[in-house]
Amino acid sequence: MEQNQPKVYIIVLNYVSWQDTIECLESLLNLTYQNKEIIVVDNNSPNDSFFHLTKWAENHLPTFLSLEEKEVPTHPVPDDFGVVFLKAAKNAGFAAGNNLGIRFALQINDAAYLWLLNNDTTVDSNSLRELVNRAENEGKQEPPVGIWGSKLLYYHQPSLVQGVGGKLNLRTFTTSHLHEGEPDSEFLNVASVTLDYVMGASLFVSRKFLSEVGLLSEDYFLYFEELDWAKRAQNAGFALGYVWSSRVYHKEGTTIGSSSSGTEKSDLADYHGIRSKIIFFKKFYPEKAFQLYALLMASALLRVSRLQFKRALTVFKQIAQFK
Repeated sequence: MEQNQPKVYIIVLNYVSWQDTIECLESLLNLTYQNKEIIVVDNNSPNDSFFHLTKWAENHLPTFLSLEEKEVPTHPVPDDFGVVFLKAAKNAGFAAGNNLGIRFALQINDAAYLWLLNNDTTVDSNSLRELVNRAENEGKQEPPVGIWGSKLLYYHQPSLVQGVGGKLNLRTFTTSHLHEGEPDSEFLNVASVTLDYVMGASLFVSRKFLSEVGLLSEDYFLYFEELDWAKRAQNAGFALGYVWSSRVYHKEGTTIGSSSSGTEKSDLADYHGIRSKIIFFKKFYPEKAFQLYALLMASALLRVSRLQFKRALTVFKQIAQFK
């Protein structure tokens, strides 16, 4: 191990799709950066994910830990455990599952950085090294960067960019990915980009950021967690960063049916997309509540006109619940 490498904990959240998680882990084991530990949180998958993950570990890892959530506060943690598998007591959403991993890492008290990574990703072998190198410089500037993102590329079309960061449109209440669908090129290999949030598939954060801003908000079950974190970061005086040389390949939405590959959103993704949008905008932009509800009502009526009655009802119910 290179001397004086900051300690990084990598958190991977699994729900159902253990095969994707194993592929992600295999890529993480090939990282050139050495001073790291990996925390896999199974979000109480209804299938045998936890069994399959630990079975894989028995056959492929020299050492690992396997813990139930109730064991986390009291179980002694050895140095250099390599990979730990945590089974959440219930599926309380994306934020809660990741927060379980974050709390586990922070209780060890040697973390300099944490990397939250979607389980349906694979990473370039130098991706973590590039994140740390940039963070060691930009974390000390003014304003300090608190969250860094990677260059996200489509797993099945790695020459195309999924996004380098996110933009928030306060007129339409929509989000978009910067340079989504564009060919990967030198044009995107820049030191910084102007973004409103770091995309949730790869969130690299400093311990200083966590101590001042806090964990992911568990107000959300799915979606808008990264926007909430980014908004709180900016309110606390942190900037957002982009590391083009950290390359992550994302399958996108495989578990919840939210892929943009042409298939319609699943009912679960649709429900939480609307619910989380309302929570976020009421929290940070309460003065825009009227415009938000007007746009949601228009969306519901459009669904009715398309004979999408079930999806229209989803919108109406959310408006009634939060109004």
